[in-house]
Amino acid sequence: MSFTQVEHLFAGVDELGINDLLQAFFTARPRHLIYGTPALVPVTTVAATSIPALAFPGIPGGIQFAFVFSIPTVDINPDSSGGTAVLIPGAGEFTVTTTVRIFFQCGSRKSPNDQIDRGRPTFLETELRVVGLCQPVVISSLPGTGEIGIQVKRVEIVDIRPDSLESIVECLILMILQSVLANVRLPFNALTAGAFGLILIAGPVAEADQIKVRGNAL
Repeated sequence: MSFTQVEHLFAGVDELGINDLLQAFFTARPRHLIYGTPALVPVTTVAATSIPALAFPGIPGGIQFAFVFSIPTVDINPDSSGGTAVLIPGAGEFTVTTTVRIFFQCGSRKSPNDQIDRGRPTFLETELRVVGLCQPVVISSLPGTGEIGIQVKRVEIVDIRPDSLESIVECLILMILQSVLANVRLPFNALTAGAFGLILIAGPVAEADQIKVRGNAL
C-alpha cells in the first residue's frame, strides 16, 4: 500500500521484536558481550573475547581487566518509562539499557627480577547501569540484502561522583558500547518478514515503538 507519492511499501518491526532479536543474537554469540585481558580470558572463544592487557611500566603482565555486559534492551520513541528514564528518546531516537560488570586487577604478580613481593593480585568488581541514546542507521542499502545498524550517540551512568569522573567513565563505556552494538545488524528481510526484497527509499526511522522503513519491492 502507498503512504506517499514516491514509496510504495512500508515495513517495520516493533521494540518487542527488536528485543527478541537482541536476546537471540547475544545468547548465540556471548563473546560480543564479554571482553577480558589474558588473566581473565586467555583466548577468544564463543563465550568471550580476549583483549590485550594495558601495558604499564613496573606492572608485570600489564593491567588486567574485563567488561561483561548484560543483554541490552531497547525503548523506541515514545518513552515507555512515564518520564522516569535518565535519558528520554526524542524524535527518531531510542534508548538501549544494559548493565556492565567491570573486573579490575588490584596488585600485580611478582616478576622474576623483582625483589619486592607485591602479594597475590586480587580482582575488584563493580556493576554499573548504563543507558545509551541511539538512532537507527543504514549500514548497507543494497536492494534486498541491506542492513540497519545502531548508532550510540551518548550514554548516561547515574550515581557516580565527582562529575568529572562520571564524564570519564561515560566516555569509556560509550566507546565500548558503540563497539558492542556495531555487531548488531537488522536485515531488510526481517522487516518485510521475507515476503519481498526491499529497495530502500526512506528511513530507517524510530517512532511509535517501531523501526520503520519505506521503499519499493525488488
